[in-house]
Amino acid sequence: MKKRTLFIRAVGLLVVLLFALIPFAYDIIPSLPAGYINDYTLHVLIIGFYFAMLASSWALLMGYGGQFSFGHMAFAGIGAYTTGLLGRYLGTGPITGIIAGMLMAGLFGLIIGMLVLRLRSTYLALFTIAFAEILRLIISAEKDYTEGLNGLPVVSLFPNGLNLGFYNFDPIDKIPPYFVMFGLLLLTLGLMSWLAASRYGLFLRTIREDEEAAAAMGVDVVRYKVLVFVITSMVAGLAGATRAHYVSVIAPNDMILLWMSLVITMAVLGGIESLVASALGAVIVFSALEYLRADFSLVTVTGVALVLLLMLLFYQGARLAARRLLDMSQLKGLPNLLAGLASLALAIIAALLVAPPLTTAVSYAWYDLTGALLPDTIDMSAWRLVVFGVLLMLTLRFYQNGLLYPLLQYFFRPGNLRDTVAKRDAAGQLTEAEAGL
Repeated sequence: MKKRTLFIRAVGLLVVLLFALIPFAYDIIPSLPAGYINDYTLHVLIIGFYFAMLASSWALLMGYGGQFSFGHMAFAGIGAYTTGLLGRYLGTGPITGIIAGMLMAGLFGLIIGMLVLRLRSTYLALFTIAFAEILRLIISAEKDYTEGLNGLPVVSLFPNGLNLGFYNFDPIDKIPPYFVMFGLLLLTLGLMSWLAASRYGLFLRTIREDEEAAAAMGVDVVRYKVLVFVITSMVAGLAGATRAHYVSVIAPNDMILLWMSLVITMAVLGGIESLVASALGAVIVFSALEYLRADFSLVTVTGVALVLLLMLLFYQGARLAARRLLDMSQLKGLPNLLAGLASLALAIIAALLVAPPLTTAVSYAWYDLTGALLPDTIDMSAWRLVVFGVLLMLTLRFYQNGLLYPLLQYFFRPGNLRDTVAKRDAAGQLTEAEAGL
């Protein structure tokens, strides 16, 4: 086994181990400052794992299959309401309900896939938007069965707690659902990664690039498109059903388009061509959204805005300088990486120097114009989605491969990429030689 493969696996195991040890941080490090790891921290990570399942499965659908869908939150809602209604009217337990919710989401995914996936992806996007909204409106209207906007109560994931023999967890303890959601995330990521690396994944990427060419080479385009849609729908249903039992109440507002937009943002910022990057992007974005609920000083907000703007301005110049100073034949992706790191460092330094006097100048100017003082702090809970919306637009403009995926690709796959490029160049030269060019 190659050293690089061992290194990649070791890093992956280390990341998994770190997440697994988070609930026991104070047992491992008693001197850790109080307040860092608590029930709220675990809750944020649990919901972050939920969004990671959605974002990574959407990345498989879009990044590998090229199918742009707005239905992921609807399939998560199908999974949630399936287990909720079965528990309410038939008295089924969480495990039965979660499995049924996953299968029901897959069934709806199969129906939609067979109806729409013979058409282009534009029709899929429009169809799934309509489907999600119709489903939400039906659930809201049928309040006699679903409780409508009041929310449907769902039995807890562990209604009687969890007794492991050496320790007894209460029904409201965060540690058991933490490991359940984390385990499901690892399981689905493993299965989807195996699928993406298989022959099936190759067919999906071929279909994404050119459906006509794939069909001409014998690939059953509709079959594979429907299959990936069903698989990702089942993952979404599994995530939604498990979350329903964790939060113990579900509502139609869980399926609004805003949450679907957030899932897409998480996948895009991480990188839709990598399932792991999409999952990490989801955890990071959701954790940051929760962190931004607090009030921040005006100087801090100004500094962060300056970092984002200055980094974009410095990046192009830094990349040009790196490309001229370094040998591109030996260092494939290093100039872009160095340009990004240098522009970030320069932007942070400039923001630290400029933000305080700039904030003071703006405050004085605002007072002269209006006679009122600017607030010392800003409630970012109303602006946090705007911040990530702007970050999404900038990512789509300057970093189409996402923010995390290029880093993972550079550090963990340079050898594979060089081999791939070498084989491609050799094939091209052979073709030209045979053509007599």
